[in-house]
Amino acid sequence: MKVAYIYNINNTQDYATKTVVDGFKNAFTERKDTFRIFDLIKLKSSFWPHEKLRLITYAPDVIFTDVENVSNIPLSLLKNTKLVLSGSFYSSCSYLPKTLAVTAKTKQVLNKYSTKHNILIRSPYDESFNERFFGGYQKDLGISVMQSLHCADSAKYSAPLLNPEFDFLWVGDIGTRTTTYKAFIQPLKTTFSNYLEYNEHNMINPRTIESKGYYSRSFITPNIHTEIEIKNRMLLNEMVFKSSMLGGFQICDNPLAGELFQEDELIITTNGDDFLEKAHHYISHPDKRMEMIKKMQENILKNHTYSNRIDQILASYS
Repeated sequence: MKVAYIYNINNTQDYATKTVVDGFKNAFTERKDTFRIFDLIKLKSSFWPHEKLRLITYAPDVIFTDVENVSNIPLSLLKNTKLVLSGSFYSSCSYLPKTLAVTAKTKQVLNKYSTKHNILIRSPYDESFNERFFGGYQKDLGISVMQSLHCADSAKYSAPLLNPEFDFLWVGDIGTRTTTYKAFIQPLKTTFSNYLEYNEHNMINPRTIESKGYYSRSFITPNIHTEIEIKNRMLLNEMVFKSSMLGGFQICDNPLAGELFQEDELIITTNGDDFLEKAHHYISHPDKRMEMIKKMQENILKNHTYSNRIDQILASYS
């Protein structure tokens, strides 16, 4: 199978997309499929016809990209190509005012090609959330929507360490998590001194964190969501899966994780004092911590890798 992934390859700040592209690339390569990346900016530009020609000549069986990029794909010349699209809500969400709904122009393109191409919308959100804010794709355009949760790259598996050197590692955006940051991360910073923190004020390339093994080299990798994500049971962030795969021990603030992971795999608490108490407990009991990480990794390797998501996508098409 020939797979194409289209995104803005020169957006150096879009670490999330690069992580997803790497994950799918590694998984498809492991399956012996062909995987090629195409630059969105070059596809948009009339000064770069070579990129469109390269895509047409490649004639991929399936294209992965964001839904708003679909108007830049020469679909009329790619007769049998399937589309796996992620991104915009179909309906606007009042409590996520900065999240834009799919544009009218994109709806027109989707409507034009929905009967000519096998199009699938993938969403990481909870099923009830998908029904409410993504349901219009199916209802108005006849395009299927599937839940495709965040996941982990099995190629980046790291074994946990019994006695790491750092107390905790936290990576995330403070601005979107002000309430949960104050409730869960600030107390850890007050209590422990030997920690690593990377945020919008102290940025680092995630690949650097991975290459240096910071997840496995930290006793705790606290994972916090936004207040809105928790209150509205929206989704589990990528860190739920990635952190454990990289050998980290999570304490997570999102009860939604309890639908995927057992108590002996993942610690979940919504109370700040309990969060801190759990951190002390598992730093003091490294054997228990190691056992939980290994069980969590086993679950993820079995159910929540990019290979699993590919299988789910292909099953949806068939």
